[in-house]
Amino acid sequence: MSGHAGYAEEGSDIICAAASILVYTLANSLERICGVDAQSISKIKEDSGDGDVRAEIVIPYGTFADTGADDRAAVVADTIYTGFTTLATSVNANGMKYINIIQDFTEV
Repeated sequence: MSGHAGYAEEGSDIICAAASILVYTLANSLERICGVDAQSISKIKEDSGDGDVRAEIVIPYGTFADTGADDRAAVVADTIYTGFTTLATSVNANGMKYINIIQDFTEV
């Protein structure tokens, strides 16, 4: 996730806040439900030169706590994706596009 939604001033933007909580929920759910250390998979870069904040979650192969954790992680990720698509659908109205969803299933 990167950028600013532009719905309101930075620090007061409810769309950015909603997107941020989805990312934090993903990281914390992977930790709580799948046994993956949230600190090891989450990276937040505050200023990439353009003033944007970038949050990235990468789950390296073999980091799950048990054999069923990968299935649980898929459910968690699908749930968060549903949250993002719901957010985008509800706020991207009247010709405004505050959220742009890009699917990237890059294997690392």
